[in-house]
Amino acid sequence: MRSTSWVGETLDGAGSWSLRARAPWVLGLLMLFDSWDSVVIAYLLPLLIPQWHLTQQQASWLPFVGFGGQFFGAILFGSVAERHGRLPIIQLLVLAMSLLAIACALAGSYQQLLVIRAAQGLAIGGALPVAISYINEIAPTATRGRFFGTFQFLMISGFAMANLVAKWLVPIYGWRIMFALGAVPLLVLPFTLALPESPRWLAARNRIGEAVRSLQRLGCATLPAADARTGLAGSGEKIPFAMLFAPAVRNTSVVVLLLWFLTSLVSFGLSTWIPTLYTSMFHIPLARALTYNLVATFGVLFLPLVLRFSIDRIGRRPLPLLGTAIGGIALVALTLVDRSATLVVVSLSIVGQLGISIGSMVLWPFTAETYPTRIRSLALGTSSSVARAASSATQLLVGSLLQLTGSANPIFVAFGAASFAVALLWLFGTRETAGRTMAD
Repeated sequence: MRSTSWVGETLDGAGSWSLRARAPWVLGLLMLFDSWDSVVIAYLLPLLIPQWHLTQQQASWLPFVGFGGQFFGAILFGSVAERHGRLPIIQLLVLAMSLLAIACALAGSYQQLLVIRAAQGLAIGGALPVAISYINEIAPTATRGRFFGTFQFLMISGFAMANLVAKWLVPIYGWRIMFALGAVPLLVLPFTLALPESPRWLAARNRIGEAVRSLQRLGCATLPAADARTGLAGSGEKIPFAMLFAPAVRNTSVVVLLLWFLTSLVSFGLSTWIPTLYTSMFHIPLARALTYNLVATFGVLFLPLVLRFSIDRIGRRPLPLLGTAIGGIALVALTLVDRSATLVVVSLSIVGQLGISIGSMVLWPFTAETYPTRIRSLALGTSSSVARAASSATQLLVGSLLQLTGSANPIFVAFGAASFAVALLWLFGTRETAGRTMAD
């Protein structure tokens, strides 16, 4: 499982960093609008509902079909990228995502927007795991966490930017401008033409000459002798989904997918429901509730910068293990706090959100580093789909608990227990990947 090849050794060797250092910035800017397009509908529904006279049920379908498209897109295009390469699929999906953003802005009816959002969801869901595969496959072992941290900071910035820009532009220009801005990646997309295909993927497909040229374009100075440039085991094989559960990786896949499901269950649940719980359960005025939530949002936004400078030194496991354990304690403690103690309630909820967010952010590089090249994109796509499924499940969980009990306490207990389970999985079910060469 843990084998590297001449490609990995060459990427870790001496050379120029000029082009390679630009890759996280270019792909990070593209994926910023991936996250933007993913959440923008949430800020536009208050305008769309009265304009098109939508029922609550009709309105709920607009975000639902987008997440549904992301669920299928992550699995589908993760598999496609294993056959056809990383960069062509990223470029195709970003192009589709951007053109469909323009189509959303031009939509003339609810039905049109519903269909377009479903199609756009496929592109949004497919692009991110493939981009993460590429970033990790060209990064050097020693600073892979820092390399990925740059990309991740830009990638998640789209969530906060959509919130801020909506408050500024929507009152002046209406809802269509927010969809139209989703086409900005068309300006960045040409810069991907300067990047070569992943040399790890090329070698895994037995395209040795192209792998060598890719390494040269990435600035690698020293290449092994020609007789040492061999194809990888399994080169050219078809990649069925069942490979994720082959004996060599079965236990790993079970742990990784459980981590993704439980982490996303808590992360999406808190980010979606905390403002509502603030107002309905703790009687915090709406304006203050949204302000408190914005504090948490900016805390989450800057977490990748903290991880960028620490994850290579500390490792992948300690930070999410401690974060989710402390976050779980904070969430359970919310059941013991007097509802009138607003500052304590908000502080504990923010600690819970930040703790689970650390686990969520580290999962991306950890998953990429855990699998060999020929199933890496498929594994990331499947993990991303599991996260989308968890985002749907958490809506049902919270809604059902609120309806049955009329209290926030069971919700915080459930989220706290899930956070503790995540911490235990990190402790007993994972191995450190920092500083270790990725399996080719």
